[in-house]
Amino acid sequence: MAPAESDRGATDGDIVEFDHWIYGVVPGVGYTTKAVSHGLDAGLYDPYLRGHYTPIRAAAAQTAEDEVDLHMIHPLRTGRELLLSRISRGIPDEAGRPTFTNHTVIARTDVLRSGQITLEAVYRSVKEFDRRAADVGPEMPLLKVPARPEAEGRLRFGDGIHKHLTFPAIESLATRIMTDPNSRTLLLCRNTTAEARKATLNLVYELLAWGCGLPLMTAISEAPRSSALNFFNFVVAPRGVRADSTWAILESALSESVLPRVLDRDEVYQVLTATVRQSADLPLAR
Repeated sequence: MAPAESDRGATDGDIVEFDHWIYGVVPGVGYTTKAVSHGLDAGLYDPYLRGHYTPIRAAAAQTAEDEVDLHMIHPLRTGRELLLSRISRGIPDEAGRPTFTNHTVIARTDVLRSGQITLEAVYRSVKEFDRRAADVGPEMPLLKVPARPEAEGRLRFGDGIHKHLTFPAIESLATRIMTDPNSRTLLLCRNTTAEARKATLNLVYELLAWGCGLPLMTAISEAPRSSALNFFNFVVAPRGVRADSTWAILESALSESVLPRVLDRDEVYQVLTATVRQSADLPLAR
């Protein structure tokens, strides 16, 4: 049974507010829900993240210099909300071992699709909240996300995506999703930074979901541990991983499309072409 949807996501034109919760280590308790926004029952959303709240290897944070900051996206079955998670370094446990924290926002897809806010804006607000309120809990205020200024005009989905992957790469990814909405793809972004991979995930997701109307994907900006890999449909990573035969590896620098186009979906390919070429025909937010 799908969880009851959050009744938040209100906007006053300048700020959009969302429910959110934080999962991490509590001394003497272990991993648990540490804080929730007022009135939220985070347990209703637990089935979407159970088993992979923090799906990365402990080795990713063995030293204090190792930064941990990655993004996950989980669409609800209704399609009306996304769970947007930021994974970061948590406090060491009693034995001094590294831990991770998951801060998840329940974001309404209609607000995202309208172009009023972007995925990048939500994650930026989460990171700032984490920086200012490291010891928040057990109850916290709604997450406030600044809306895009009207002076910027309507949002052009995927603007700048050509800096992160080629047209054959985005075309092949879209074709794979249209051919099989449940397909699993690892986008191989060699010699890239974690920041670049997060930007790639945000741009690809907004372009395919909002610009092209393709099915919503479960996605992550870094390769998860092998036991958590199949919780996702789309992974952005700097190197390949061991995976079963359901996965395809797609090079972000692909020079030629590797799949035949899907018939009767010319409108999708036109959107992709206009976007990568930064054409004036780029579709506006609806």
